Amino acid sequence: MLALDAMVDQALFVCPRCASPVRPEDGAWHCAGASCRYAQEAFPVVGGVPALVDFEHSVLDADRLRAVAGASEVQRSGLAGLLRRLVHPANTTAPTQVARLVSLLKAGGGRPRVLVVGGGTVGDGLEDLYADPGVDLISFDVYASPVTQFIGDGHAIPLADASVDGVVVQAVLEHVLEPTVVAAEIERVLRVGGIVYADTPFLQQVHEGAYDFTRFTDSGHRFLFRRFERIDSGAVAGAGTALRWSVDHWVRALTRSVPLGRIVALAFFWLSWTDRFLDRRHSVDAASSVFFLGRRTEHPIGGAEIIDYYQGGQ
Repeated sequence: MLALDAMVDQALFVCPRCASPVRPEDGAWHCAGASCRYAQEAFPVVGGVPALVDFEHSVLDADRLRAVAGASEVQRSGLAGLLRRLVHPANTTAPTQVARLVSLLKAGGGRPRVLVVGGGTVGDGLEDLYADPGVDLISFDVYASPVTQFIGDGHAIPLADASVDGVVVQAVLEHVLEPTVVAAEIERVLRVGGIVYADTPFLQQVHEGAYDFTRFTDSGHRFLFRRFERIDSGAVAGAGTALRWSVDHWVRALTRSVPLGRIVALAFFWLSWTDRFLDRRHSVDAASSVFFLGRRTEHPIGGAEIIDYYQGGQ
């Protein structure tokens, strides 16, 4: 991963409020914009990393971050994580597509700089990306962790324009208030010709409680990244996984018991494995989650093109 000091030396950080440079001085992080709020009021340092967030325009709260020392307010391990690993086949789409992203970037020469939006934990299938010594990896999330260099809000990424070669945003866009704004920020920080990999739920029930807002069909997901030339797209997990999720949550609603729903879903683990044999076109219409891999261009697609794009079976 790219060291925090190296990011400062390369002038990668900008103020999420006014886009002026941000640098540490005497242990405090300030914006260089003379009239900016954060020129006088330092960005907080929590969990050992700077929180480069415009708190006036974010769901994040500086006092709450300080109170929990930058820790996540959502439990991300324990029984739920164990059961998920037991019932769900290994994600083969993310590692394949992210390896493709890295390969394409390396083929262009030089050492690629890849940003992970929402990278507080190593995502499903992203282990090789985090371990790749040939990539300068930047990772941030709304909380601090051992694999993040700073805390940030995807609606205002505190990095300079065209400062990264690739972006990975996995299972994140359902948790942001305005996905179109986050997609525009991803476009802004990517150089022209840079590559994005995104995967996002379609037919999944609410997870992470109050921090879950949005879903996308395959076509809707494609249009979200309309300023990108498509390299590949489709389902990550198909109709079988979507059905297993539904069984879990139907039992929860019937019995008022989250643990019982998870346990019953164990008996239907085989539904997720059927994704490998289902018709691709019909499965994308009923997918649990979808992905997009694309290259940033200056020529967005229009409404007629997104109608022609449709990959489903109807």
